[in-house]
Amino acid sequence: MSNSRVSGPARANGIPLRVIASKGGILETIDDDTTALLVDLNPPARDAISTIQEARAAHPDLRIMVHGPHVQVDLLAQAREAGAEVLTNGQFHQQVDAILTKLAEPA
Repeated sequence: MSNSRVSGPARANGIPLRVIASKGGILETIDDDTTALLVDLNPPARDAISTIQEARAAHPDLRIMVHGPHVQVDLLAQAREAGAEVLTNGQFHQQVDAILTKLAEPA
């Protein structure tokens, strides 16, 4: 997914967003001000499930949402089992503004 598909709506709604391309970058960036983790499962989604598992273990109360291709049923199920809220790309793109607003709210 294009970074601008998320960063544009986030910026327009005044929602702080950090885009990180590596697993290490994600886990190192989560801090007390982080309200949510949004994971794109579109290829190449290397290490996505282990990243979700590690983030959940380190930050049990962190909101974790993923979106990915509806045809990747197994991958979406693995993400759900790892503790993430799961949306298909279609669901995510239809509701991106509302989802970003929800994720930006304090838990």
